[in-house]
Amino acid sequence: MKPQSIFSPSSYKLFGYSFLILFFELALIRFIPSNVRITAYFINLVLVAAFLGMGIGIIRVKGKRNLTQWFPPTLLILTVACVYFSNVLVEAPRSGEAMYALYFDLSPHSVEWGMVPVVSVFFCLSALPFIALGYAMGREFENFPALHAYAINTAGSLAGLLAFSLMSHFSAPPLVWFGLGGFLFLFLTGKKQNRAVSIICLTLVIFLVQNLYQKDHEIWSPYYKINYYPNPEVTSINVNGSLHQFMINFSPLNAKDSADQIKKDYQLPYRFAKSWEDVLILGAGSGNDVHLVLEQGAKSIDAVEIDRAIWKIGKDFNYQKPYDDPRVQVYIDDARAFLKKTKKKYDVIILGTLDSQTLLSGMSSIRLDNYIYTEESFRSLREHLKTDGILILYHMSEKGAISAKFAKMLMDVFGVHPLMRYEKNYRLFNFTFVAGSKVEAGNDFGDYFKELKDNSPIIPGLISPPTDDWPYLYLDRPGIPSHYLQAGGIIFLISIISVIFAAGQRSLKNTDWTLFLLGASFLLLETKSVTEMSLLFGSTWQVNVLVFASILALIFVANLFILQRGPFDKTRLFFILFITIVVSYAVPTHSLLGLPLAGQWIVGALITAIPLFFAGMLFSQIFATRQEPTTSLGYNLMGAICGGLLEYSSMALGTKSLYLLALVIYIMAFLVHGREKLLSGRGQ
Repeated sequence: MKPQSIFSPSSYKLFGYSFLILFFELALIRFIPSNVRITAYFINLVLVAAFLGMGIGIIRVKGKRNLTQWFPPTLLILTVACVYFSNVLVEAPRSGEAMYALYFDLSPHSVEWGMVPVVSVFFCLSALPFIALGYAMGREFENFPALHAYAINTAGSLAGLLAFSLMSHFSAPPLVWFGLGGFLFLFLTGKKQNRAVSIICLTLVIFLVQNLYQKDHEIWSPYYKINYYPNPEVTSINVNGSLHQFMINFSPLNAKDSADQIKKDYQLPYRFAKSWEDVLILGAGSGNDVHLVLEQGAKSIDAVEIDRAIWKIGKDFNYQKPYDDPRVQVYIDDARAFLKKTKKKYDVIILGTLDSQTLLSGMSSIRLDNYIYTEESFRSLREHLKTDGILILYHMSEKGAISAKFAKMLMDVFGVHPLMRYEKNYRLFNFTFVAGSKVEAGNDFGDYFKELKDNSPIIPGLISPPTDDWPYLYLDRPGIPSHYLQAGGIIFLISIISVIFAAGQRSLKNTDWTLFLLGASFLLLETKSVTEMSLLFGSTWQVNVLVFASILALIFVANLFILQRGPFDKTRLFFILFITIVVSYAVPTHSLLGLPLAGQWIVGALITAIPLFFAGMLFSQIFATRQEPTTSLGYNLMGAICGGLLEYSSMALGTKSLYLLALVIYIMAFLVHGREKLLSGRGQ
């Protein structure tokens, strides 16, 4: 077949299908966990499923059956499953990891499922639509030389990312996502056979999304689905179907006994503050803390909240209107990022109940607030306290290990035992910490833990406090909990069986192991880049978009560089890549935190970007030599599945270990590629 021009209709279709793949990938990463709560806690579930689906679709390009037409029916099946499982009670595990699964939107007729079966079902169903899209993209891919096609593919992916990010900025609901995606799919496929079936299925998807999910007082922030339920005494705010926070009416005319008690719980640690001149509230939410601190007489309050939508609910509907007070300065930002940007010192710093409700992103296992609960973060908090300043921390957890970690970190940072209070009959939080270099010690550490609900005393020396390298507050200790191992094993088995079925015995004998290994190692590098940049610049959705866009841009530039300046010596590229990964691993992240903010951006970006750039160059150069580029790309995506599963290892070894895993796999790719050259008799 004669190669098509990059301005041909085929190029537009390749761009369009690449756009659709990333667009729907992001849409499902947002949509599925918002309705099937437990899937939010599983690393890269939708991402890995998308890789599997795309890989199968691309491998099946040589087949006679047109798989593109199956996209609308499979998307409908996935949507119906979301409808069903949105009313399914999934029991969280009782050991290994703290998960919040407090369901408030279930009907009396809900049924119960196990966690691993639910995750397995959604992995399979999430892969199905991407088989069709991967097949459609693969067919257009074959019309171009490999690197030209890859450049168009990367550009389309970048456009899909930016389009979905723009919708997130304007809080567009799923109706808009699926409506736009469905329209674009119909436009790309044209007047094909079964067009009527496609229109009917996509219409049903939009109908289900609009009528079964849209509720009163529903907002889609860039982080999650928010529902709020106002009444004269208290407004409950739920995210992704679980309770997130209550907005309390503290007015003397309306307050009930419960509100009075909540107010006393909040204000109990206030007695230890020497001054209320300057106050910082991290996790200001809908404004409970802000109002009570204003009532205390604070003269200046910096209120930091990561989610603009939740802050807006507080600004518009909080009973006391604390955000309208001129003494309050609001910052929509990540708490850790704010601490790096400000030089101000405070009399009181309050950590609100920053309880995780979502992951950092679909590309990472870090839960949203974790980098504020690390040893390095508490040291930063201490640096922002005045000499007599105090830190007040509120939290809610059923697990004694979490409160033990807080106590250990605060002791290590401040040099004195923090004051601790535990409340069995809790309302918004069940324990409070007060810390400061001049706070007098109180409460016996051992006696405190005897009161915890799990009745399991914890010896402080045996717990593992979170660090920036191991930021897993909600894990009992370094290790991979059994529910992740079970789900990961099932996902791996499903993937292997699917590949064998899709590729057939003949294709399996010609597996492209070099591209497979490059896919696995690159995903580990990519994931580590996301966590590294989030630590340096904040866990906001804007930072994540910038990181993902930068990675796609690096891939695009590396691809063009090979097209215009290549070929290069691949052995030399491998060794340069090895060196850059070792340097990235060797440079401690906390050492960058001591640099000025501009220095953090420059050095941090270079450390993460340079390995990705050379990895992109290496992939492009090897990919250009493939006689069957679509099949090789399919195996590259299969390798990415393994990389996604290997990410679980960071729970046991720390996030820095992902660099070492990537290095080991790249060395394996180097050895396999060398053997491949010997067998084929080709030189560089």
